Amino acid sequence: MAALGIAIGLLFSLLCYLTTNLSPGGMITPGWLALTLIEDLQRAAMVVGVTALTYAGTKLMQRLMILYGKRLFAAVVLLGVVLQATVMIVLSLEFPLLYANETLGFIVPGLIAYQLVRQPKGPTLLATASVSLMAYIVVAAGLLLGIMPTI
Repeated sequence: MAALGIAIGLLFSLLCYLTTNLSPGGMITPGWLALTLIEDLQRAAMVVGVTALTYAGTKLMQRLMILYGKRLFAAVVLLGVVLQATVMIVLSLEFPLLYANETLGFIVPGLIAYQLVRQPKGPTLLATASVSLMAYIVVAAGLLLGIMPTI
């Protein structure tokens, strides 16, 4: 199911990019967000919060150092990974059973924040939300109709 969800998200991301020239938070992000919305709404909310922190941290870093190109990408994704890992560690200490097996999604906040830095914020958020919603609808419909494998 995860591979198909990511593939559906990739297809919608590519269509979005080709028609609007906007990246919806990275190519894998909508598929991953759609799967996360199906599996755990709290984790999706956490990704939104960490994305906001990553974006704010990136804006602060840009005031302190020169970041562009590959250095900007690496810095934003690394900051997102560090923040996501920190939140996961803190939450796993407070709620050990809630996030016991979370290993994916550490780069998604960084990918979204990177696109927010590079592109206009409003259209990027709209593209990310709409493409993720389309992927969610297709994956959820596939699960409900029994045509999407669950194992």
